[in-house]
Amino acid sequence: PPLPGDHETGEQLYFTGPSQSFESGDKLTHGQSGEVVGPATTAAHQGNGLKMQFPGNKVAINCSLPRLSREKPPPLPGDHDLG
Repeated sequence: PPLPGDHETGEQLYFTGPSQSFESGDKLTHGQSGEVVGPATTAAHQGNGLKMQFPGNKVAINCSLPRLSREKPPPLPGDHDLG
């Protein structure tokens, strides 16, 4: 089946949400590009998200489509990361 948002496995997308860190040491960084590895698998993101592999992370992370973009997002106001 096609991936949500007409994206393809292997496509590079940018994370546009606020930066986050996880207990595992993995993180999401505003403006970082990552690779689509498949559809999101959590119930909250199913049908409206993708599983993304970002450089330096041990595992792929489920991301909602509104937090992903083919275009690099502008820096956050004041060039500060949230989170």
